[in-house]
Amino acid sequence: MDLDQRKDFLTELMEHVRLPIIASRPDVLLNIVNEPLLKNNPKCIGYVIEAYHFNLQKSAQNFTIPQTIRCKPRQFGDSHKVILMFNRSDTSPMCYTEWYDPATKLREKAPGINDGRQFAGLGVIRDQFVFAVGGVNNSCSQSVSMLDVSSQSPSWVPMADLVVKRDRLGVGVLDDCIYAVGGGNHKNSLNSVEVFDVSIQKWRLVASMSTERYGLGVGVLNNRLYANTE
Repeated sequence: MDLDQRKDFLTELMEHVRLPIIASRPDVLLNIVNEPLLKNNPKCIGYVIEAYHFNLQKSAQNFTIPQTIRCKPRQFGDSHKVILMFNRSDTSPMCYTEWYDPATKLREKAPGINDGRQFAGLGVIRDQFVFAVGGVNNSCSQSVSMLDVSSQSPSWVPMADLVVKRDRLGVGVLDDCIYAVGGGNHKNSLNSVEVFDVSIQKWRLVASMSTERYGLGVGVLNNRLYANTE
């Protein structure tokens, strides 16, 4: 099949190419943007624009990234799952983390959090963004940190603070939103609940629980959030 005939299948081919992922390096993105075969094809130029916007948005804010199939890394075979383990240092203000891979039974060093926080809540959005919420670091904390495990150089980055200081809280994920539930603030147990709104990058208070709960567990079932203490 000659080049002209192959051009007829270019649009169909590009629909299945993870162009936004391939174009994560600036030099590769520039080559894609300037490629005549893509520039001169009306539908392919749409894929180029998608790749450009994906990387522009990713550099600014992860949560604005469009969730199309072309923007997601491929999974080969079964999805690769790892366990993220936390270990607070007794000698330095640091929380160390490790990956444990059940498939290989190996442990590997992971990015640490630059504070000695303990009793934080943990939640994961989209199997990609790990949130460490609240906890205690000398005093009750409003701090929130996020780790993008899909990043080529993953590191914990600070996010918007909680509205209310909390430790021993429960954390749940529902519809790509993080909920911080109950906990305490050294003085009182809490019944308040707040949610992290990814569209505005802020926490806001929502309906409180009917009773205060400290050291609670939170689960999600059938699109409902459940909180329970022993």
